[in-house]
Amino acid sequence: MMEPHRKPFAVFVTAVLLCCVSSDEEWEAVGAKKGDSVTLTTKDDGCDRGAQVVWMFGPQSPNTRIARVKDGEQRTNFSDHFKDRLQLDRQSGSLRISGLTFNDSGIYMCRSISSKIYTQRFNLSVYAPVCAPSIKINSSEVSTSCSSLLVECSVQNSRELRLSWFRGRDRLRETSGPDMSSRLILSLSVESSNGDEYSCVAENPVDQRSSRLLMEDTCLNHGEMLSWCHTEATVRLVLSAVLGLSLMGLVADHIRFSRQRRPRS
Repeated sequence: MMEPHRKPFAVFVTAVLLCCVSSDEEWEAVGAKKGDSVTLTTKDDGCDRGAQVVWMFGPQSPNTRIARVKDGEQRTNFSDHFKDRLQLDRQSGSLRISGLTFNDSGIYMCRSISSKIYTQRFNLSVYAPVCAPSIKINSSEVSTSCSSLLVECSVQNSRELRLSWFRGRDRLRETSGPDMSSRLILSLSVESSNGDEYSCVAENPVDQRSSRLLMEDTCLNHGEMLSWCHTEATVRLVLSAVLGLSLMGLVADHIRFSRQRRPRS
């Protein structure tokens, strides 16, 4: 039996030996889309054959066990949150999560324990699927010459979403915002005579959707917008003619009035 005064020394020696065991730790950022699946892949040299592998999870820190491989047997039913959504590779220790939800975002830790201790952490971020942005033409902002107009692109905002206008492959303008309950709106003045192709792109780190604006679809050269331009030009012409006739009438009245007041010789 170990003498009482030697017990603290034995504990100290055990702690030193554990510290001397090789221990590596790596971090990896992972992004995925809600509803999809993601595999948290361990490094090739991370898990020795026959090692015990434990997976932990937490929104801020990994404090809840969710999966384990021990003596060749795997178990994934520790947490009701991940019920029937975890698949564990008993050879590599990699973890697959299906049917992702926003609440799956957080820190995952894989710890392999054999002749050495290997720890790998994953910071998983789950994003909303991106909706296709909508484009509308602001007819009240059409230039007087009907050569340019203001187009407006909008999309429902979500986490880390960015909305951009492109001309070809060139990004012209972009916007983002912290308010997830609002819509992102981005306007752009478009020239009708350049024949370029414009597109509005909504994107986050894992998904992207776009809507194209072709100049032949803007109605600048036909349809309602052309009718509006012709109507405006006609109205301006009529107003100019009426104004000219009014001025001519005023001049004629002035001459006639002047003659009437001229004294007779």
